[in-house]
Amino acid sequence: MLNWTKERNLLEFGWRLVLLMVGLFLFAAAIVIILKADLGLGSWDVLHKGLSIHTPLSFGQAGQFTGLLIILFSLLLGVKPGIGTIANMIFIGFWIDTLGNANIIPAAQPIGGFPAQLLWVIAGILILGFGSGLYIKAGLGAGPRDSFMLALVKRTGWRVSICRAIIEVTVCLVGWLLGGPVGIATLLFAFGVGPSVELAFRLLRVEISRSKITPPASETSAKPVI
Repeated sequence: MLNWTKERNLLEFGWRLVLLMVGLFLFAAAIVIILKADLGLGSWDVLHKGLSIHTPLSFGQAGQFTGLLIILFSLLLGVKPGIGTIANMIFIGFWIDTLGNANIIPAAQPIGGFPAQLLWVIAGILILGFGSGLYIKAGLGAGPRDSFMLALVKRTGWRVSICRAIIEVTVCLVGWLLGGPVGIATLLFAFGVGPSVELAFRLLRVEISRSKITPPASETSAKPVI
């Protein structure tokens, strides 16, 4: 005799895994699009690119390595990773390298010059926001960098915005010193990714609980609306 409750839970979990994986793929594709714009990268990707210049690691592998270090450091600060945290660390880097090596996404500048480059950046930010919305909607754990931010907030008692700003500025500066590309896209990303994610939340009907500021990364404050 079938256990319908168990079957329903399995189907729901499977659907959440699909949302997670599609979201991570779109997130990675968005980063490659912004990279192809050749106008700079977001803060963390400036660091990843800088690391790839000075190590044998590819761009995607540098992101995976950084994600692993952040997960381990967050563990020391008391924030446990969820399934989504581990998947974020592995698959975004994997898809970045896969898409980059396949040359599926063309460079913007030869197609239409500076206007095309700006269009690529804007499209990348919008797609990244939608990808973020999907993997957060899945409700399987925050990404490594968000987990680290939550750990820092928990340990210091500082506001989320302050901790986020410190992290973003620091990694961008380190990445720039390593030779990572900083440019117009870096500024557009800094100011545009928040509204992009918020728009995705509205379109995907992602509900955010504000009762807890610092939930464990293995638990999400986003309630998936299936």
